[in-house]
Amino acid sequence: MSRARDISKLLSTTNGKIAGENLDVSFENISDTGTEGTKVASGTTAQRGSTTGQWRFNSTTGYFEGKGVSDFITLEPTPTVTSVDVTTVDPTAGGTQTFVITGTNFSSGGTITFIGTDGTETNATSTTFNSATQVTAVTNKSIFTNANEPYKIKFTTNTNSAGQSGSGLIYSDQDPSWTTASGNVGNVLEGASISPTIQLSATDPDGDSVTFSETTSALGGAGFSLSTSGAITGTAQTVNGDTTTNFTVRATANGKTADRSFNITTKNLNSNVVLYDGRNLSSYGNDPNGGNGTPNTYVTASNGDVRSPTVVTSATYLYGHYNPSNVVNNKTGWYSLLARQPQNLESGVSGDYSHVLGNYYNGSHANTQVWTTLDFGANPSFKFTKVEGYSEWRNGTANLYLYGTNDISGIGNTSGNFGSTNGTTLFNLSNPAQYWDSGTFTNNTYYRYYIFRNVVSGSFDWGYWNMRFTGDYY
Repeated sequence: MSRARDISKLLSTTNGKIAGENLDVSFENISDTGTEGTKVASGTTAQRGSTTGQWRFNSTTGYFEGKGVSDFITLEPTPTVTSVDVTTVDPTAGGTQTFVITGTNFSSGGTITFIGTDGTETNATSTTFNSATQVTAVTNKSIFTNANEPYKIKFTTNTNSAGQSGSGLIYSDQDPSWTTASGNVGNVLEGASISPTIQLSATDPDGDSVTFSETTSALGGAGFSLSTSGAITGTAQTVNGDTTTNFTVRATANGKTADRSFNITTKNLNSNVVLYDGRNLSSYGNDPNGGNGTPNTYVTASNGDVRSPTVVTSATYLYGHYNPSNVVNNKTGWYSLLARQPQNLESGVSGDYSHVLGNYYNGSHANTQVWTTLDFGANPSFKFTKVEGYSEWRNGTANLYLYGTNDISGIGNTSGNFGSTNGTTLFNLSNPAQYWDSGTFTNNTYYRYYIFRNVVSGSFDWGYWNMRFTGDYY
């Protein structure tokens, strides 16, 4: 310590203190041997000095600070970010997201920043100081893209002291998206197993795996179950009438969910029922449609009835005395099998109900086999288990066949060569009686196509009509 230039000034005190202007001293390599600490200047931010090298305690910020060349440098503890209450955000949802962020050394006036894996930093639209360990931030959901997840969180004080989370804390996560349309997903016959399996499907935009669960309790009561992969299986319970089961399924991906409503209809099965009886027609040549008011017997199933097939030209072989060319593309050709008795049997070309199935040796074409393929439409709702009918003339030898199939590609066509590939033989009657009965045959399939075929030999003359069909329908 250097000497004071005028010792008298040191002795001139006010309130026991030497006035600062009376001091002209300097210190070098000070060593404070006390234990309590060395008192330095203390004051508000507004009371800062301007001399480089000054050291003080800032009573406004609560931190020690020193004057650098251009600004004050603060001994402020570095903030840390440890957790956040919201860890997934859907960027497509619109609007803003509020986050409550936990850490240490937070201070008023600081800012929260979100940092993507590409290094892009986006400041929160607002940061609210709650305490030294908690702040609340709000920002737009759209900033959290899947490509740059997970996002780190940084807190920066108003004196530019910053600290960020050690790893990504926020993920971009969208709700899964349903690909299976809502509403009916299948019809199942009572007592029958679901076949094929009903498969529900949803995808996740973020590539997460999707699992499925029923939010209702309806499927089990109807005999069905839902797997976590979205497969609905089971055996339909017995019902007294068509019964619809409504249920809701939740698709879940990484905690995000999407619900959708569906239903399954259990169809009431009517077994061993007369589907059509042409013998109830009241007069010869009557229209099987009952257009003239005749009360013929038939039932209407879900997708139509026996009277309304389409003759498949490409899988049909008809010609000759009893098979005029117009019957292939004319429903009345099929009606001739259903009618009580076709009209104009001998001329065979001009009547509305000329035979659709007949062989005549002395005709213009001595055809030894004919067949007609009948299309009852996709997802047929009835099946034949017994056929009865009338045959006339009955000269020579005849074999009457009925085939069922859902694939007619191998049946044959106008070349005259019949192929039974893919066809299941339901019955084969040799020399049918005038009033014949196939007997009950096994038919476990609701076939779309049925093929009637007649094969003859000798001096033949055969024709068929006046059919009655028995079977199951729903």
